[in-house]
Formats: sequence, C-alpha cells, structure tokens
Amino acid sequence: MSSTDIRYPNETNISGSSPPVVTPHYNSTLPNPPNDPASSRPTRCATGVRFFTTIHGILNIIIFVALICVIISAGAADKGRTVDTYGSLSKAKVSAFHTRNADLAFAVIGLILIIIDTVLHAGRFIYRLPTIFDTAFIFAMLVLAFIYLILGCCSAAWEKKVRDVGKIQYIPHKGAAASASFFLFVAMIAVIINFLLRLFNRPPQTYNPSAIINRNAHVIRTETDGAARI
Repeated sequence: MSSTDIRYPNETNISGSSPPVVTPHYNSTLPNPPNDPASSRPTRCATGVRFFTTIHGILNIIIFVALICVIISAGAADKGRTVDTYGSLSKAKVSAFHTRNADLAFAVIGLILIIIDTVLHAGRFIYRLPTIFDTAFIFAMLVLAFIYLILGCCSAAWEKKVRDVGKIQYIPHKGAAASASFFLFVAMIAVIINFLLRLFNRPPQTYNPSAIINRNAHVIRTETDGAARI
C-alpha cells in the first residue's frame, strides 16, 4: 500500500486583516490490484461460462459441428482409388484420394484447435498465456479458413468426378463429397467471421496503478487550488 501526501504551507494575509488560511491535509491511497484474474491481461472475447453466450462461443459451436460433419462425410465417401482409376472420363482433374485425405486431416486439425480455443476461454486458462498468443492464434485460424476454401472447391470438383465416373462404374455413397464441400464452406465462413471480429475487437483496459496515481493527484491539485482561493 503506497500513499502520496500533499501539504501546502499556510498562507497569511499581507494586510493582517484576516486569519491565515490553513489548507487541509489530503491523502491519496493507491488501491490494491483486484483479485480477479481478468485484470491481469486483456482478452479479445468473454471468458468463463459467459463465453458460450457470446457470438464467439456460438460460432465456435458452429465450427465444431461443421467439422464433425466434414469428417463423417469424407469418412463415408469412397476412398477415391476407383474414381481416380477412371479419372479420364471426367473433366475434373483433382485427385479424389488426396482430396479426401486432406479433408479429413485439416478437419481434425481445425477440430483440435477450436476445442483448445473453447477450453482456454471457457476455463479461463487464457489468462496464463501471453497476449501475443491471441494474435498468433487468430492468424493461424484465418490461414486455416483459406485452406478450407481451397478444400471446399476441390471437394466440389471431387463430387463432379464421382458423378461422371458413376455413370459407368458403381461408386458407393455418392453425394458424400458434396456434403463435405458444403460443410467446409460453412466452417470457413464461421471461422472468418469469428476471428476477424476478434482481430478488430479492442481489448479492454487492464489495471494500471500509474493511471490511478495521476488521476488522484489531479483531483487533489484541483481541490487544493480551489481551497487556496477562498
């Protein structure tokens, strides 16, 4: 606990017609930092249970569900070997095998990242990490959204290839590639909205003892100046 004492000397009237004016003693006390961990560092979105009631928490849930659907759709689709074997029958030149594997891989990566983000904010563990982590995570998710855009387009071409080959060769689970493409676009849009909002969201001010000292000193100086003019 620190304090700042400001005293002003007694002023006497030169003519001696009135008694000296005694300026009262002022004491400015620096408050203790709050115990709430939220005061330790700024965050770009709400924390705790309240996180799920904000736009960021809702979008996290949408991303989670969309990526689960991508994994189910790509997992149920044909492995792509047959489609690639008869690939000359289609104008779509993407590899069904590699597109399917890429969908599964990046959907799992995004799922892990969104779970980590949700746990950090809902569990308030985000306060244990430096503020640079927020910015780095935002840019990583925006890069992932760009990858989802590419994979969504490739999955749409994959579906076109499946339908072309399916005219002469039986391909199980037609439409799975189209489903994966749709949910990849949903995840991409949700990620972009979620993390662009965080990027342009200005974190609230944290506990600043220097600002409190300066503010109290200004108030004391104003009060003493007014008392001296009486």
